[in-house]
Amino acid sequence: LCLTSCILCLISLTSCPEKAAGPADFPAPYGLTIELIADSTISLSWQYNDDRSTEFVIDRRVGTGSWLCNHAILPANIQSYSETINPVSDTLTAYRVRAIADIDTSEASAAVAWFPLSTIPGNVGIKQIDLQNFRLQWQDNSIGEDYFAVDKKIGAAAWKLNYLLISANQTECFDKAGSASDTVYYRVSAKIGDSRSAVSSTVSRKLTSLSLENLYFGTEKSFEVATWNLQNFPRNNDITISNVARAIRALEIDVIAMQEIESSTGFYSLVDSLDQYQGIRATSAYADLNLAFLYSPNSVTIDSVYEILENESRALPRSPLVLQGAWYGIPFIVINNHYKCCGDGVIELGNTGDEEYRRFRASELLENYIQSHFDDQNVIVVGDLNDEITDHQNNNVFQPFINQPGAYLFADMNIATGSSALWSYPTWPSHIDHILISNELFDEFNDARSDIQTIIIDNYLSDGWNEYAVKISDHRPVALKIYFSE
Repeated sequence: LCLTSCILCLISLTSCPEKAAGPADFPAPYGLTIELIADSTISLSWQYNDDRSTEFVIDRRVGTGSWLCNHAILPANIQSYSETINPVSDTLTAYRVRAIADIDTSEASAAVAWFPLSTIPGNVGIKQIDLQNFRLQWQDNSIGEDYFAVDKKIGAAAWKLNYLLISANQTECFDKAGSASDTVYYRVSAKIGDSRSAVSSTVSRKLTSLSLENLYFGTEKSFEVATWNLQNFPRNNDITISNVARAIRALEIDVIAMQEIESSTGFYSLVDSLDQYQGIRATSAYADLNLAFLYSPNSVTIDSVYEILENESRALPRSPLVLQGAWYGIPFIVINNHYKCCGDGVIELGNTGDEEYRRFRASELLENYIQSHFDDQNVIVVGDLNDEITDHQNNNVFQPFINQPGAYLFADMNIATGSSALWSYPTWPSHIDHILISNELFDEFNDARSDIQTIIIDNYLSDGWNEYAVKISDHRPVALKIYFSE
């Protein structure tokens, strides 16, 4: 009996119940507060008014770790507790209190934590991304928060506290403005239970008409790759260069694969106008319709850029351009392509003059090259591939990839099977600009935060598609966003 009692006592002192293990009316402590009472000493206090309690148990959590249960045990007549912490650490220490009555345990109180000033979210920014919505982003300066609390105020109205609660480690959110005429204000704080950091600086914006500066896609925590045929770049000289540069700055994409970069001078003028990008252009294509890459050296390091399959000009009139690099140390390979255009929609196998067969053969060659040279690597194949991935298998030039669903995935398949309003080549209309990923990236693409879009840049120009087609291109860019495990 004595041994059994000791075991029960040990269990009660080391277990960490998330729910009450006692009568339904056995209440949790409430009103838990925390304050800094000396340079490195915090004080907790709480309230309780049920006389069944025989002691209080304090649980503690440091940063993103698990709750350490029974960190401190106090008699029922004590409703405060003090201890020494590092008061300026960005790693947050959280506390909660439970009431104990013999073997019964109440639910835990709401948690609290001490938030040094250094943990206030920083660099808060706001951007209008369409005619109704804002994007907020901020810098996460704390380790161990449960949420970020976003407060909102419209015009002269009062602040709506905790208007949005954003999951820990997320540093952006989207919100409908709620007013077409008033200025909208936001501020952000880190939050644990009933406590939160001091609020960030306030940002504000009023809805306006759209411009290229309102475009949005990339984030600091995601890896983005886009493909963009820029039609005889720069088709309208400095006007094209200026508009493309404005769009790229706003989109903040890590790697952009480009096709039809006709002018070397125009391309490097574009690069020079983009402080956050560097560029590489091939020179081998017929009629100077060359492939090129732009990339952000802030996030991407380049190992090498080179052409492949140079002796297969019948199938691949523009030799694929390979970029091998790393995004914050994570290796990747992007293969930029511009397949042969045109045809009648029917593959004539073995006919080297048939456009569909040339594209089919290009897919065969490219797939074989990937298997031989890039097995088990993070491969992304992009480009103006000049055909539709939704064609029947008998005439689908991408069957060498589609026949291997365990090895490859067209990330833009939902675009291809969806509304024509979102296709990359609207004048036909058709969706012929694609992004293919290898199976090494399937898990990352399946992350709920990952995304693929046709970027409808023409929506951000006052004269829509007519202006876009004159100033920029006849193709829209297609962009992929993926999240790697942290």
